[in-house]
Amino acid sequence: MTINLEQIYAKLKAWRHERGITAESQKAGYLVNVMEEFGELSTALREYERFSKPSYPYPKNKKYAEHGIIDALCDISVFTINAGADLPRAVKPLIIEAKREFSVADIFVAIADFIRADNNGAPFNYYDFALILKYCASVCEQYGFNFEKAMDETIKEISSRTGAYDEVSKKWIKDESDEAKAKWYQANYELARIGK
Repeated sequence: MTINLEQIYAKLKAWRHERGITAESQKAGYLVNVMEEFGELSTALREYERFSKPSYPYPKNKKYAEHGIIDALCDISVFTINAGADLPRAVKPLIIEAKREFSVADIFVAIADFIRADNNGAPFNYYDFALILKYCASVCEQYGFNFEKAMDETIKEISSRTGAYDEVSKKWIKDESDEAKAKWYQANYELARIGK
């Protein structure tokens, strides 16, 4: 499946601008943030496996686990795009191809390479940036979801939240007051399910 990243980049650029978030601030907390998302991804994958057994009596739980997988993949992609926001536009891919041959392990390796300094001593290179997005999109498709639509849902969700950037944790901390929660949009990943 061919995926156009241009609108995703533009929406996340606006999101960063509204919140005063920079690529440098995102790089500082990148590893911790994506490892947290990997924890969520691992939990969702384990639940998916358990809920997919023919003997499991509650099929709704499988859908919940699928949504957890897609949410984690999209969050990893958001952190990656934000950390790579200062990469020159000329080297950022606008189109990627999702392929079924890639796995979660490929994402993990690409992230490790992304943060490791290259031969010029510069981490956060465009090659691994592109691979992370390609691998996340590929795994998303393997579970039956359109990456572009799933990212749109994720961006709607994070855009609906208020809060502040926390210098200590190096991440956006959402306001969890009842008033703020009343305005939150909950990503509807069913809208991204392929074939819907």
